[in-house]
Amino acid sequence: MANNLIYVDKSSQIPIIGVDFIGVVDRGTNVIEIKPLTLCNLKCKYCFVSAGDYETNFLINSDYLVEEIRKAVVIKGNHDIEIHIAPYGEILLYSELYELIHRLWEIEGIKTISMQSNGLLLSEKIIKKLSNLKLTRMNISLNSLDEEKANYLCACKQYNVKKLVENIHKLLNSEINVLIAPVWFPKQNDKDIEDIIKFIISLRNIGFSEKKIQIGIQKYLIYKTGRKLKKIRPKSWDYFYNQLTRLENKYKIKLKLGPLDFGIHRRLGISNINLKKHDIIELEIVSKGRWNRECIGRIDENYGIKVLLKKPLIYSDELLNKTINAKIIKANYKDNIITASFPI
Repeated sequence: MANNLIYVDKSSQIPIIGVDFIGVVDRGTNVIEIKPLTLCNLKCKYCFVSAGDYETNFLINSDYLVEEIRKAVVIKGNHDIEIHIAPYGEILLYSELYELIHRLWEIEGIKTISMQSNGLLLSEKIIKKLSNLKLTRMNISLNSLDEEKANYLCACKQYNVKKLVENIHKLLNSEINVLIAPVWFPKQNDKDIEDIIKFIISLRNIGFSEKKIQIGIQKYLIYKTGRKLKKIRPKSWDYFYNQLTRLENKYKIKLKLGPLDFGIHRRLGISNINLKKHDIIELEIVSKGRWNRECIGRIDENYGIKVLLKKPLIYSDELLNKTINAKIIKANYKDNIITASFPI
C-alpha cells in the first residue's frame, strides 16, 4: 500500500462527484454508488483498477459523503433508493463504515444499503455490527473454493477459504443477504465456477432462500489501467452468456441476473454539466491523483474531474491550485464521470 494518504472532507475543496475512483457515482438509476476509499488489502492479478498499487490513496470523510448523498436523493426522489458501497479497494478498511451506514439510514427514501467486499477481513464481531446496522446485502468476490487457486488469483499467501466460508454462513444466519460474485476466467477457473454454483445450491438446499443467497457470475474484462492475467483472454459477451445458459440448464439455477432482479430502474440523473468529448474546459487543480500522471480538477463547487497528465509531465505541487485549460477525453453521463487530459 502507498504511504501517501489524502483525507477528503469538505474543507479539502476536492469535489466527490465526477471522479471515478472516489465519491458518488450516479448511473441514472435508483442506485447511488459510493466510493469512500481506495485502500485495499489485496493486489489481485486481475483487478481492473489496479487497487493495492496506488502511489497515493484517498479516504473520504463520512459526513461529506452523506451530505452529497442527501442532495442526490432529493434530485432522484425520496423513495426506493439503494446505496451501493463499492470502492476501488476494500470497504472493511474504512474506519468510518459503521457511522456511514448509520447516517445513511437517516435519509428519507433509502430502502437498501449494499456493499462489496472480498470478505477476508470479516469476523463475527464485524458481522454482528453490520447486521445490527441493518446492512441489506453484502456482495463477496470469491473466485474459487480451492485455496491454492484463490491465493494465485489474488496474489497472496494467506487466502483462508475455510474462514471465509464460515463467515458466509454467519452472514446468512444474520439479517444480511449475500451475493457471491465470482469472476469467470476462461480455462483458468472453469471448474471453480461450477464448484461455487454447487456451493450456492447446497446452501439453498438447507433452507436459505434465493434472495438470501445469490450468485452473480462476472465476465473477465481487461482495462488499460488494470492488471491482467497472463495468457487469459476475455471471451465475447455472446460466448459468456451461452456458457451461463449451459450451466443454468445443467444445475437448474438462475445465473443471468439483470436490473429487475435487484429492483433497479431508471431515475433522474444528478449531473447537469453539459460537456462533450474534445471540449476545452477551464478548471482548477485541487489534488494529486492515485498515480504520478493523474490529478483531480474542480470544474465548480460541486463537480470534480479526473485529469490525466501527458508524458513526460508528472504531478508536482506546482500544479496545485493552478487554473488550466484541459481537453475532455471522456464525458459519460451514464455514470456522471468526466476525464480530461493536460496539456491540450
